[in-house]
This record gives sequence, structure tokens and C-alpha cells, in this order.
Amino acid sequence: MAGSMNLIVNPTFIWGSDHGWQPICCSMSISDRLPQCGGPPSGHRFYCIAHNRTQVWQGIAQDISSRLKVGMEYKVEACVSISGPVELADVRVTLKLEHAEGQVTYTTLASGPVSKREWTFLNGNMEVSKGPIKALVYLEGPPPGIDILASCFSIALSKPELQCSNKEPNEVNIHGNVLVNPTFDTGVQGWSGICCKVAHSGMHGWKGIYGPRGKPFALAINRTEAWQGMEQDITTLVQSNETYLVTAVIRTAGKPHQGANVLATVRLDYGGSNPRYVSVGRVKASSTEWATLEGRLHLDTHPRKVVFYLEGPPSGVDLLVSTVIIKHANPPECEGSPLKRKRTEANSTRTGISDSIVRNATFSQGLRNWKLRGSRGFVCNCLESPEVLPLEGKSFAVATQRIATWSGIEQTITDRIDLETIYEVAAAVRISGSCLKATVKATLYLREADNSERYITMGTVEANTTEWKLLEGRMILLKAPSYVSVYLEGPPPETDILVDSFYIRPASKPEPPNPPIIKDPKYGVNIIENHDLQHGSKLWFGQGSARLSVASGAPTVVPPAAALSLPCSTSLSGNYLIAANRTQGWEGPAQNITDKLQLFVVYQVSAWVRVGKCRGKTGQKVNVALSVDGSWMTGGEVEVDEYSWKEIMGSFRLEKKPNFAMVYAQGPEPGIELMLAGLQIFAVDRSARIPILKAQADKIRKRDVTIKLKPRNNRHIPPGVCVRIEQTSRSFPLGSCINRWSLNNNSYKQFFLQNFNWAVFENELKWNWIEPQRGTINYEDADEMVNFCSEHRIPMRGHCIFWEDESCCQDWLKTLSPLELKDALQNRAADLLRRYKGKFQHYDVNNEMLHGCFFRDRLNPDILPYVYKLAHQLEPEAVLFVNDYHVEDGVDANSAPEKYVKHIEWLRKEGAPIGAIGLQGHLDTPIGSIICNSLDKMSSVGLPLWMTEIDIAAANEHIRADDLEVVMRETFAHPSVEGIMLWGFWEGAMSRENGHLVDSDKRVNAAGERLINLREEWTTRLHGQMEESGQFSFRGYHGGYKAFVEYGELGEIAVDFEVPKGDSPLVIELSLS
Repeated sequence: MAGSMNLIVNPTFIWGSDHGWQPICCSMSISDRLPQCGGPPSGHRFYCIAHNRTQVWQGIAQDISSRLKVGMEYKVEACVSISGPVELADVRVTLKLEHAEGQVTYTTLASGPVSKREWTFLNGNMEVSKGPIKALVYLEGPPPGIDILASCFSIALSKPELQCSNKEPNEVNIHGNVLVNPTFDTGVQGWSGICCKVAHSGMHGWKGIYGPRGKPFALAINRTEAWQGMEQDITTLVQSNETYLVTAVIRTAGKPHQGANVLATVRLDYGGSNPRYVSVGRVKASSTEWATLEGRLHLDTHPRKVVFYLEGPPSGVDLLVSTVIIKHANPPECEGSPLKRKRTEANSTRTGISDSIVRNATFSQGLRNWKLRGSRGFVCNCLESPEVLPLEGKSFAVATQRIATWSGIEQTITDRIDLETIYEVAAAVRISGSCLKATVKATLYLREADNSERYITMGTVEANTTEWKLLEGRMILLKAPSYVSVYLEGPPPETDILVDSFYIRPASKPEPPNPPIIKDPKYGVNIIENHDLQHGSKLWFGQGSARLSVASGAPTVVPPAAALSLPCSTSLSGNYLIAANRTQGWEGPAQNITDKLQLFVVYQVSAWVRVGKCRGKTGQKVNVALSVDGSWMTGGEVEVDEYSWKEIMGSFRLEKKPNFAMVYAQGPEPGIELMLAGLQIFAVDRSARIPILKAQADKIRKRDVTIKLKPRNNRHIPPGVCVRIEQTSRSFPLGSCINRWSLNNNSYKQFFLQNFNWAVFENELKWNWIEPQRGTINYEDADEMVNFCSEHRIPMRGHCIFWEDESCCQDWLKTLSPLELKDALQNRAADLLRRYKGKFQHYDVNNEMLHGCFFRDRLNPDILPYVYKLAHQLEPEAVLFVNDYHVEDGVDANSAPEKYVKHIEWLRKEGAPIGAIGLQGHLDTPIGSIICNSLDKMSSVGLPLWMTEIDIAAANEHIRADDLEVVMRETFAHPSVEGIMLWGFWEGAMSRENGHLVDSDKRVNAAGERLINLREEWTTRLHGQMEESGQFSFRGYHGGYKAFVEYGELGEIAVDFEVPKGDSPLVIELSLS
């Protein structure tokens, strides 16, 4: 079926799901398990499954644009089946054509009723009279919830005579082959006949038959049985637990026949009398042309003897073999794969221009390939007054007589840019003229097929007249426009732009790092010396003019967050340091810890702090800071007073060996004494909490379930009834933010739909996005995203109606009078909430009120509860959130849990109908005990908690994975947390660098794998047997389920049920009547 002339790549799915095929808004997987309809009649081992379908048009697809020939007649054949709760459903093979003028057509190529009990061949014809810009063929048709199974797929020319110039199969790459003499260049060495004769064609063919490209071939002749053929012993050539790809180019000859199946088989001898036979591939061969057989071989164990052989045609038919290859499967990221070689080559030429999609990047050929926008230009090797010389090459370009800020030098790159590829932009620029300093921008210009235009800033730099500056940036295209160009712009008119070089290259990606090696981290050991001050202030010193003294009377208990991390915490001494005579805020007690720190170890910071008499100066802040080679990082911050000791908590991690490291306390205003007690800095074994968290999650996220069988007429239930439980959906929300631009990326959409069940829009619902200029309102992006989520039944969080941070408010809002501002505020809420009434389950009403005061200062504090009342009046069904950051990590006194609780309680007292609390989760070095401590404090409000914007940044993806796991486990196991949202997952589509779970080349990195593993851990799948009483009991995560019961003459019985939250056991009765 899938011969060498097939338009379909990977027609039998032996290359996996990501080679040629793509799912259309559903999930897709490859299986070799025996389905309900039986083994595929095509003889192939693998088949594809399109599942999680929510629309009839969803299925699997392949782009055949580059292989389709206009005016040729093709025969279409697909071997398909279905799986699900229906017996019969229509399946269609559909062709989608996109034309240059924007027209899209859909044509049914083949269709018919398909049963889940057997495989069905769909047959049809195809002819395209006009060349499209894109041709997509796909399977669709069954109702939502029904899986489509496909064994093989062929679109081949109908008339064999039209194939005369293409009869030969593609040449097989023998690199990596393990067989002896795979192309028969040395006769039939290494091969032997199975009860028949094996011969060689020689260089002049055999009976008028020539091998592909005139090469010799082997023959199995004098065959009297179908199982006779040619074999090779590969016992020493293959290894257990390895997968191999099998390819053979074959043909038949001899007595007349209509075509014959040729099989590739492996015989496994284990030393007994019954060898095992494994079919690894099959193809229908003919006497008129060479065909390619493809398959896979996987050895779970290594037997005493492994023999590979070719067999199958009827007796009397000769078997001709041109090439046979067995080699290791070559996944995209393995050594020697094309993708890896491409990366290595890109890295090795990073400093050259050969990989730049900008031509004539250093102007060595004058202005060839370049054009001028609203300006004139020339290329020279120097300028005078002041003197300017080239930086990199022998010349540079000058864009002069510019008429506007957008004027500059431009190049068209339409045919050279690849979709879904991140490019790095680098340009050496400066300016010339009366303007001494100006911003230069590198801009990407896109024109769509409908003539709509888009401008994207790729990078900027502050340029001047005295030196060359490097402009750097990044860009990615996810959707193919009709025209693409890049240009430099920005300075005022009449200011010349000088360009020494302009490169746009595929972003270089280093090899994925290994997990860091940490030796003997000494978990729980305090690295602070004389921390109990039993030796006075020895090893401590005061920064600046601060004078240190020691007193007693501080708390003797270990602060709560540290106690959670320390396996056996002892009491503190009660001594404390006093830093007096402070003349600067940064002055306080300090200690050198340079030689105490290990790289990549997570350290927790803990201490008790307070201040002396403040003389009415409230709101004093103390932080413990770390000075490392001249830069500093915070180890925790808290607001204190003179009356009580406060816990300070924080964390840090070093990834570079310091020459100097010092810890110190600082913060209060000059003249106020700072007091520090029980400072501890210790390495944390974050994995130690995992068993505790698993037990907590089991307690709050699961429920006991019993399935009871009720047999007909109270008959006895036979022993050994098999039960299989599959969780089909999860009640616990696990979502991510998405953005409109990235939804053009099919791989991005697929990862989102497979791994998340809630969504929040990154920017598209924000006021500054929808109305950047007063009266200019654009809901187009938000509308498309709402439609996308609604189509896939994804609940949505609305982020956000207002934003209290002034830097995030539009400039035009800042010019309004208080009356105008309140009017604009009311119009914004009414317009947004009425437009999307019933669409969003949540709204972040006024974002980050702990860190901003835009509306509060311009109107009055009463505006804060007012906007919640207004939102509730307009959209009473939505849950209204407060939302803020640095609540859960201890590093910001402005958003400490105590302050957040106080703020929420004030809002509720003033009548704000707050329904839930958002904690954003933009974390650096998360520690479970600190997160738990904060969540416990926030739980005192009595409202549900949501993690709303989790992102974890770490250059090493394994560290990022560990950090992500800490946050997700800690929040999933907390009884007050009712949802987890990530703030993105795709490289290049996140606001935070080094926070992604999927690389730009679609590789799921270690952090992404950790997310997937956690989702799998939090999903219930099990099987077993009914008790004699007809009951099957288990404990499962809340969500939707399907139970499969194998019951005698009734066969397999399936039932859907829901496991809601609840403390009492859930009983599901399954009647057999």
C-alpha cells in the first residue's frame, strides 16, 4: 500500500508521531498494542491514534504541499478503524487547499462507515487542477470523544505508466547499518538461503532486471514454500533493550502473480525446542518495480541466537533483494541526528556570516540586496569630522537625508526566514549629525495576504556619535506572511544612521546541560560562625560606622519556617547583636562567608530581627543581604518595630564561585539600632519534604471509591472479574498563560492542550493592550483567544481589569482629571465585563495593589473596594481575585503575608466581594518550608488560594526542574490551594528568560519533563480483580473516570463516573441487568 511513490511521509507510522504527521487540535500517539479491531490487515506493527477529540473535524493531518503535482490523478487509500462508545461512525479523508488569493477549499477524497470491530479500507481518487500554496490531507468525521485509528495511508499516482521516471525507490542511507554486506557489493557474503538457493545478479543484471540505479542485487530462487528466503545471523550485531529501524528494497520475479507480500521476520532462539518469530515489517511487492519495506525491531531480552530473514512470496516466485539495512533508531536529539548536526554547525559558524539570513551583512558588496526607506544612502570606508572607521570589515553603510524617524536601511527576507525558529539579531550601529544621542531600533515588517501590516521591534540600543554600539535582539515568526523585511530606524530626521554590520542568525543553542554535581552539602548545618554569640561578637564586624554589642533576651525558639526545614532543630541561645551608631541604611552586623558556600546548593536564611526606639518612625524594614563580588542579593526582608521580634526568612543559590562573599543585616533609617538574633544559613535538602507532601496530597486530593457490580437476577459473580480504571480528566486546575501570537504555533497549542486544563491571557485582556490610546479599542486578539479556549472547553481567568502599578497604566490615563479618570474606569469595566459576560470564571480586578497606588492616589483609597463592587455588579457569577507577588518567598516586606492579609481584610470590611486570593509565584530559589509558612498565614483569611503566575528562572534546566517541582508539590499538597497557573512554558514566548519548559526547537526540557511526570503522578490509573462480593475499591484523585469491567458473556463493560471532593467513600453501582 505504501510504495515508493506515496505522497505520504511515514505512511505506516514506524517513524513515530512527529515525523510527517501532526494532530489537528487533539492528541496523537503511536501504539503497537493489539486494539479491539485486531491487528492491522496491512501487516504493519504500528498504528496511529487520534484521541481527545472534541470536534468532528479533529484528527491527524499531513502537509503534502511540496510533493503534490498539479494535473496528476492519484489513488487514495487509508486503512482505518475507530475506538469508543459507538459501534459505527463515518470516517473521511479530506483535502484542504489554501490558495494565494485567500480562498480555502475542502474536498472529501474518501469516506465510509467504519466499525470499531475491524479495520476498513477507505478508497478514493484525487486530482488538483490548480497549484495551491498549501495542501493538507487529514482524517476526520467521527463524533467527539471517538478515537480515530489509522494503520497506513497512501496517496499514489493512479496510472503506473506515469511513474516510469520515478520507479526506482529513494536511495537508502546505510550509515549506522549493523548488517554484513547490506548492498551485496561483495556477492552474497554473510547471507544464506532458507531451504532454497541464494544467488547474485552480478553487475549486468539478471534476466533483464537491473537493481535500483544499476546496482547489483541478491536472489532467493528455487523456492518451494512461502517461508523460504534469505537470512543472516545477527546475534552479535544487535543488543537487547534497543530499537532498530529495518529497511529493505525488494522485488519479485518468476511465475505469473498479481503481487506478493514480502515479510521481514526475526527468529529468536532461547535454547529450547520452540523458537519465537517476530514480524518486523511487510510490503506488497510486484514483478514490475522495486518497493521499499520498512519496519522496526525491538529486543526486550537477548536470546541465544537472533536470525533476520526475508520470506513471503508464493512458491515458485523468486525474491529479489537490492538493499537491507538494520540500524539504531535515530531520535531527533541523539548523537549524529540531522538536528544535532545542524545545531553544531550553527554554533561553529556563529561568528561568521554564512548562517545569517541577511545578505551582504557587512556591505562588502556595496548596497547590493539593500534598499533605502525615506532616505538616501551610500557605502564608504571612512568619514571625516569626526573620523569614523569600520568596526568589523572594510566598509560601512550610511543612511542619510532621512525624512522621518522610520527612515533607514532595509532588506527583504521573505524567502529566507523559517517559521517557528528563534533568530538572534545583532547590528553594529552609530549615528552622525547634530543629534549626539538617539535610540536606534531594528524593526521587523510583516505584510499579510489581506494587506494588513504589522511592525515588531526586534531590538534597540542607545546609539551616539562617538563609538559603535551593538544592537541585540531576538525574533520568531509563527505564521507565514506574504512579505517580510527588516530595517533600522529611530533617530530624528536628518540624523544619519551608520551601520557596520547587520546579522540575523538562527539562535545558537548549547547542548543541554547536565545536572550539577553537589558533593557533601552538609544539609542543616549552619555556616555562620559564633551564631549563638557565646564568644561575644567574635568573627562579626560592623559595616561603616556601626558599633556592635551583645545582649540577651531574644527568642530561644527556632523561627517556624526554619523549623520546618531542619530535621531536628535545637533551641537558640537568646543572645542577640545590637548595631548602634548607624549613619547609613546599609550599616549593620556582617560576617565573611566566602569559604563556606558551595555552588548550586540551596541555602535557607533564618533569623529573628527587631529595631530599637524609632521615635515615631514607623514602617522600618530589615533585610539580610548577601554581598558577592560587589553585587548583592536579598536573603529575606521584613517590616519590624521596637516592640517585638519578627521572623526573617529567605533563600539563595550561587552558580559561580565567588572571590568574596559576605552576609549582613541592613535596612532601618540611620540612627535606629538594628538587632539580630539566631542568624542561620544552612543547606536545605528540599527532597526531604516530598514524602510528607505526597501524604498530604493523598489526603486532600483523593477519595476512596468502591465499584459494586449488581448482577442480573442476583446471580453469583464469578471469580477473577478484571477491572481497569482510567482517569480521563482532573478536577484540580492546572493551567498556564497563553498569548495570541504563540497560538499560531501548532506545537505550542498541542503542548498546552495536552498538559493544561485552564488558561489565562498574558496581555491581551489588559487595559493597556485593549485601549493603548484613548478611544482606540481593539478586542480582536482577546476575541480569538476566547474562541480558542471555548472551542476546547478550557476555563479562563480574566487578567486583569485594572492595574494599580503606574508603570503599567497608559500615558493618556495619567493626563485625566479625577472625574474623567473615574468615568474612564467605569467605562472600561462595563465594556469588558459585558462583552465577555459568562466567559471568564475569574477576574483579577485590580492587579498588584500592594506594589502600586495609581488609582488610589488619583482618586482616593475608597476606589479600591469600589472597583470590586462594580465588577461584581456587572459580572456576579465570576470569582473576583486580589493578586500580588513576592507573598510566598519572604523577600519583600511590602507584600509579606501579614500585610496581604491585613489589606484583604480591609477590602472585605469595606464591602469588596473578594472570592479568592492570588499569589503570583515569580520565584528564584524556592524552599518548601517558606512557601508552606506563607500559605498557612494566607489561609487565615478563609478564602481559596490560587497560584496565579508561577515561573521559575534558572539557566540550568535541571535546577529549573527541581525548583518547579518544589513549588508545585508544596502548593498541590496545601489544603487551601485550589488551583495552579504557570506564567508560560515556551521558549521565546515568556516574559521571563530561562523559565521555559519547552525549547524553541520543540524539545521538552528537564523542567517540562518534570511537569509531565507530576501530572502523571497526580493521575489515577490502575487495574485488578473484583472481590468475591463483586466490589472493587481504590483511592483516586478527584476528576472524571472510566471503568472497564471484563464480564463473561457480556464482554467489556465501560462506565463513566465522576469522583468529586468528599470525605466519605464514594460507591458506584454498575448494574448488569
